[in-house]
Amino acid sequence: MKKSFSTVINLVGEYPIYKREGGKLIRLTAGDSSRRYGLTTNAETNETYYLQYTDEEEALADRQKAEWEAGAPAREAEAKRQAEEAQKFEDALQYKRRIVAFLDILGWSEAILAKKEDEGQATKILGKTLAQLKGIATHFNSLNQLMPKDMNWPGNPVMTQFSDSLVISTDDDQQGKEVLQNVLLVLTSNLIPFGFLLRGGVTRGDLFHSDGLVFGPALIDAYKLESAVASTPRVILSKDLSAEWGEKGPTGDHPWIPSPDGYLFFNFLPPFMGNPFFTDQQLWRSRLLPIRDQILNKARDPACPEPVFAKYVWLAGYFDRVCDEQPNCGVEKVLQAAMQIRWYPR
Repeated sequence: MKKSFSTVINLVGEYPIYKREGGKLIRLTAGDSSRRYGLTTNAETNETYYLQYTDEEEALADRQKAEWEAGAPAREAEAKRQAEEAQKFEDALQYKRRIVAFLDILGWSEAILAKKEDEGQATKILGKTLAQLKGIATHFNSLNQLMPKDMNWPGNPVMTQFSDSLVISTDDDQQGKEVLQNVLLVLTSNLIPFGFLLRGGVTRGDLFHSDGLVFGPALIDAYKLESAVASTPRVILSKDLSAEWGEKGPTGDHPWIPSPDGYLFFNFLPPFMGNPFFTDQQLWRSRLLPIRDQILNKARDPACPEPVFAKYVWLAGYFDRVCDEQPNCGVEKVLQAAMQIRWYPR
């Protein structure tokens, strides 16, 4: 039963005073200052009056009052804690120089709006994908929780997902750069098997990103950069980052490669971003063959709209470029075969 706290009511107004005795209401000529009273209304007669507490009600009210007073220190401590948390949050509301990636998951809306006969499979794909994204975000949070107070995990990665968009930010340093590149590789590797491609922009600037909140000029810049590549499934760099990140990595990998329009984009197709150490043909085949099959399946699908297929045409061209750069990968190029299937089906 839910308890309610009672107080002493001053007997004011033109209301009569009653007490309950033997199941009956007995009218009193005056109130007793040592007793509690409740103001009530009889639903049948519509009469409003003061009703004196019974001994049991008085005992319950005394216990509730004692409990309330005993809980005062705890309430005060909680109020203080909440005030400190609010102040801490307010103090944290300031921009930091961050690297930020704004990403769109291509194919997300189509999966949500799948035909009824495909709805069950689409729901499973979306659910598994969301679970993976949530797992990455949870992993980021757990990393920072492992660190001592006032310290963050190297690179300080933060990720926020809403609908078909992702925002990932890191510290603006070498560790932040490496963390972001590794996350992009993990994302593309996990999304491609489900038929999802990434499109986005990466820049640096002032940003607030914490506890699911993200805003700042850098986010706007990254969003505008992502919009510049709306026709192709790639993640591109801003001009200032391109000038710094265009060279090969310390292990010989090449995470960012140029495209004809001048943008550097994330080199997600080769295993481990083209690290020359990984030359095993089976590794390359296991990485590239599923993507090749996806491109050909899109070419065979008459329900695939031309604007969507155009993205896979770009992907096929990039795929062939990777095959040319790694002639011993054991995988055939795909663009010509895809165009043949699309335009000259048997």
